[in-house]
Amino acid sequence: MNDDLETMRAFFDRRADSYETHMKNKVEDSEKFYIEVSNLVPETTGVSILDLGCGTGLELDQIFSRNPTASVTGIDLSDKMLEILRSKHHFRNDQMNLIAGSYFEVEFPSEGFDLAISVQSMHHFGYGQKLTIYNKIFRSLVGNGMYIEADYVVSTEIEEKEYRKRYESLKSVCNVPDGFYHFDLPLSINNQQAVLEKAGFMPVIHHARYGNTSIFISRKPVSK
Repeated sequence: MNDDLETMRAFFDRRADSYETHMKNKVEDSEKFYIEVSNLVPETTGVSILDLGCGTGLELDQIFSRNPTASVTGIDLSDKMLEILRSKHHFRNDQMNLIAGSYFEVEFPSEGFDLAISVQSMHHFGYGQKLTIYNKIFRSLVGNGMYIEADYVVSTEIEEKEYRKRYESLKSVCNVPDGFYHFDLPLSINNQQAVLEKAGFMPVIHHARYGNTSIFISRKPVSK
């Protein structure tokens, strides 16, 4: 449980240098996990990808190994993490458009991407915030475009409600308004599927589970 509320940008800027080691230790079977995520991305020349909360690019390391011509727009709050990503893939500068900012605020082009992905980022937001961003992602994808989310979710709604209760209590103690704080607000597996469906994705498939982390595959139906 978090003992205080730190803004998301400050939290990840301070931990940028140790982030990759932390994630590799935190995610169960992390090597298989990131390979599994990358295997879901179709091997297509010039595939256009929107990566939300791209961080230092752990998932992009694997994706580029399978799709070396991929075009990526990556959004992250942490300038320091984006610096690490640029350094690792400096030879791909013409393939990466990296934006320091909130993906809630950055404008997405309508039907501008073949695929969107988010890994270990969305669990910081509740149902309502997720619906907002999923609506944006939905509009940004071409017909039959795929959204892959690999993130921390809990098994039951009881657990989900307990996290929300802790968060609201901590906000009150810290006397802070709503905002982007580093605090886990995972949804239950069922509610995660439900909010993606409410945004229009169909089908929504719970593809795999790695410890407390699930991979969901969602499709934007082709307009008739």
